[in-house]
Amino acid sequence: MTKKIVILFILIHQVVFCQHKENDTLNSPKKVGLVLSGGGAKGFAHIGVLKAIEEAGLQIDYIGGTSMGAAVGALYASGYTAHQVDSIIMAIDFEKMLTDKIDRKYNSFFDKKNNEKYLLTLPIKGFKLGLPIALSKGQNTYNTLSELCHHVDHITNFSELPIPFFCIATNIETGKQVEINSGSLALAVRSSASLPTLLNPSQLDSITVIDGGISNNFPIDLMRTKGVDYVIGVDVQGNLKKQQNLDSALKVIDQIINFQLYGNEYAELDKIDVYLHPKVTDFSIVDFNKKRAIIDAGYKAAKAQLNQLKELARQQNKKPISALKIKPNPKEYTINNYTISGAKNYTRRYIRGKLDFKKNQKINLKKFNQNINYATTSNNFSSIFYNFKENDSIVDLDIKLTENPESRFLKLGIHYDPLYNLSGLVNYTHKHLLLRNDILSVDLAFGDNTRYGINYFIDNGHFLGYGIYSRFNQFETIIKSNNFIGVNQINFEYEDFTNYLYTQGNFQNMYAISVGVEHKHIRSFTNNFASVKDDTRTFFDDSHYLSVLGKIEADTYDKKSFPNQGVLINATWRTFLSSTDFGDNFSPFSQLRVLMEGRWTLSDRLSFFAQGDGALSITHRELDNFNYSLGGYGNNFINNFIPFYGYSFSELEANSFLKTTGSLRYRFYKKNYIDFVANYALIADDVLEFLEHKPFFTNANSGYAIGLSSDTFLGPFDLRYAWSPENKFSSIYFSAGFWF
Repeated sequence: MTKKIVILFILIHQVVFCQHKENDTLNSPKKVGLVLSGGGAKGFAHIGVLKAIEEAGLQIDYIGGTSMGAAVGALYASGYTAHQVDSIIMAIDFEKMLTDKIDRKYNSFFDKKNNEKYLLTLPIKGFKLGLPIALSKGQNTYNTLSELCHHVDHITNFSELPIPFFCIATNIETGKQVEINSGSLALAVRSSASLPTLLNPSQLDSITVIDGGISNNFPIDLMRTKGVDYVIGVDVQGNLKKQQNLDSALKVIDQIINFQLYGNEYAELDKIDVYLHPKVTDFSIVDFNKKRAIIDAGYKAAKAQLNQLKELARQQNKKPISALKIKPNPKEYTINNYTISGAKNYTRRYIRGKLDFKKNQKINLKKFNQNINYATTSNNFSSIFYNFKENDSIVDLDIKLTENPESRFLKLGIHYDPLYNLSGLVNYTHKHLLLRNDILSVDLAFGDNTRYGINYFIDNGHFLGYGIYSRFNQFETIIKSNNFIGVNQINFEYEDFTNYLYTQGNFQNMYAISVGVEHKHIRSFTNNFASVKDDTRTFFDDSHYLSVLGKIEADTYDKKSFPNQGVLINATWRTFLSSTDFGDNFSPFSQLRVLMEGRWTLSDRLSFFAQGDGALSITHRELDNFNYSLGGYGNNFINNFIPFYGYSFSELEANSFLKTTGSLRYRFYKKNYIDFVANYALIADDVLEFLEHKPFFTNANSGYAIGLSSDTFLGPFDLRYAWSPENKFSSIYFSAGFWF
């Protein structure tokens, strides 16, 4: 009897204990995990879902995501509200960010002068031509994420974020998924969103990874291992497409990503408690200009299940929490120490010069991100990652570089203009050929007038650089002879062989000062008649010249062709010291030329261009071979040949001149323009003395032109009619392609 009572007591105790345990479980807060799939621009729908989740009062306890799902999820996990994420996404220019489009002002002076004339650039890999691995290096993407996630830079374990977080990338060698749950949050998202062909693969520790959507675009299985009770899954991908609809590389990649989700009979969907599938099938993964519509589609899908979300919120039994107040970080930091790793072919001095920072300097995060653009535009680095190890207002800066594996390039171009006629351009570029930081660029222009240019430059960023430049330039044209020996015009051939040794310093890639020593060999002649020295032609000059020169330059144009704003300044002082003296009349002389021009936008379609150009010679003799010659049309005249509408090539000549130009340009359809140009010039052997006695515009030569232009991927196309009222001259000019 006693034994039965004991057994009954034990059974009653177990029942009561189990009831208490069940009640505790029912009353304990429910953990909710949120999984956001990848899908490119379609992933903006996640933001709309987050808005509805907040309206339901539901608190997320864990977030996992892939690609764009990782990006949205990381921002939310770092403490931003859904509405803040909405504002952030709407403010980002995704085309600029994802294509690494960077303002021209960050281009080095070397690149501005030498690298904006090519149609195509191909890397040379071994002895073969290659293709770029992706449209973008992804540096702009990383910079943007780094700024947005700076407030959690000190957190390297993602489980310690305001909301624990993980994301997925794909090992490029094995194709297997890589779970990222620690390290730099910005780098983690950049790695997860490395969509093939769009962004370069990312280096994550010792592993190279690409977009997580390739291996696990919807990581429901991983979320189930995080100790959550409920899983909400937001799937922004679409069903598998038919073959006839797979008409682009990005659509094929999208299809591959969909294989592992929709090609597996929706296996993962059975593990989801709340499944949301916004209707975004009509959008593509690159519809970044349709952000608002995609966000609204996500909100609509979640709103339809608002009651279920509210029920989850009720079961959570949690008190509402206040949102973090995250603001842009304008704080200035003093750099205490810095480390630079990953640079083998570029010196620390070069990198500091490019990034424009030094020890004990004060700098804020936004400014540092902008400085990274100076190094990005050099194309010397595949990636530049950094970390501010912050201690109040003091930081230790850790910079990790990945050098571009390609150091040799083949570049191609083509151009036509009235002086040089049709020319093709082949360029060979070799970086760190002899020394670290150096670059060799060799141009060969072939066609009616063969030319070449060789430029070797040791680039030290914003520190002093050194260079050697050599060129050969030639052209043949018809010029007026002013009834020289009884003919009105003659055939004129001109050859210039120049070698220039110089040193150059630049400030913020917009201003440069250089000094150097220059050697020139100039040959000019006509085949119309013979001379005593040559029975086939008459030489005007065949001399070698040695000179010293200094330059002050500025270039703030936003574009090389058809700029909307900016200024260009080029002031050159050159003193000729000696010559082989073909004409037996050389004595040292100096010349100063100053060119200043700018363009200002008056409206969305209308802009104004103004130019002042002038030069004077300091000499006691006639300068037939170094007179300034005005006339003709072109953008790349060499030496003292100056373009001037309304007069034929080299028609106006003297040892000094003063020229002004004004132009109104109107954009009438996309990238097509019409403009009107007026130019005036006073040309005399002593312009300053001339101006003391006679007003400029009363005595100046004048010319006008009206042009029709188009900005194409092949370069500018330009058709214009020019005339001058005082000499009854008129002509039609046409040019095509980038000038070189």
